[in-house]
Amino acid sequence: MAECLRLICDAKAMIGESPLQIDGGILWTDPVQGALLRFDGALEAIPTETPIWSLARPPQGPIVGASDDRLNQSGDGRAWRPGPRADVAAGCRFNDMAAGPDGALWIGMMHRGTLATRGSLYRAASPEETPQLVATGLGVPNGMKVSRDGGKLFVVDTLTRTLLAYPIDGAGLGEPSIVTDFMGVPGKPDGMAMGDDGSFRVAMWGGGCVAHVGADGAILGWDDVPAPHVSSACFVSPTRLVISTSRMRLSPAALAASPASGGLFAIDLEVRT
Repeated sequence: MAECLRLICDAKAMIGESPLQIDGGILWTDPVQGALLRFDGALEAIPTETPIWSLARPPQGPIVGASDDRLNQSGDGRAWRPGPRADVAAGCRFNDMAAGPDGALWIGMMHRGTLATRGSLYRAASPEETPQLVATGLGVPNGMKVSRDGGKLFVVDTLTRTLLAYPIDGAGLGEPSIVTDFMGVPGKPDGMAMGDDGSFRVAMWGGGCVAHVGADGAILGWDDVPAPHVSSACFVSPTRLVISTSRMRLSPAALAASPASGGLFAIDLEVRT
C-alpha cells in the first residue's frame, strides 16, 4: 500500500461508484443500497427513490445522475428531478457517464446479466433532453471521460479489459481505437479519472489497485489499495486522487482481511514515491 494513501471515510458501501467533488466534500453513489453518500467531514447517506448508477457535473450545470433509463438532475444531490425516458434495450440499464466541456452527457448502457456485445453508448445535449443511441457492440461501458478539448470520448470496456477512444463528431461518434489493454495489471478496469496531463487513473475491480495509464496507453504503474474491489476515482485537485471501493461479493474471510472495503480513500500524488 502506498505510504500516502489513507482511508478518509469508512462508508462500507456495497458498491461505491462515481465519486464527485461537491461544495468542498465528496458525493458518490451506492446504487445497490439505494443511496447517495456524502462526506465533508461526516458521512451522510441520502436515500434515493431509484438506484443512481453514476454521477456527473457539466460545466456550470446541475449534478446529473443516471438511473436505469433516464437522466436526473439536482442542485445538491438530495432532491432529484427526472428527465425523459430513453429507449433502453430490454434487459439493459444505464451505467457510467461523463460530461463534456460543451455540457453534453455521454452515458453507457450495459446488460443486467453482463452479456457481451449488449453494451451501448448514448448522448444527451442536456439533462432535459432524451438520451439518443450513438454506439453499440460493447461489453460493459465504464470509466467514461471526455478529453478537455471535447474531441474524444474515452470509455473503459470492463468485459474486454480495454480502454477505448472514440472521436467525437458533433452529436455522434467515429470508430474507436484501443488506448490500452491493461496487460499485466491485476483485476478488471472499472471507473476512472483523467489527469491534467491526459493520463488516466483506472480503478481495477478485483485487483486491489488503481492503474496509472499514460495518455499514449503505456502502463506507468499502479497504486495498491487495501480493498480488493476498487471501483472508481476522481481528482479533487491536480495532485489528490479520491478512490471509491466496494464490498460486493466479498466473503467474510475477504472482509476480515480487508475491513476497509467499501471505504473512500485518498492518495496525495505529489508525495508518491
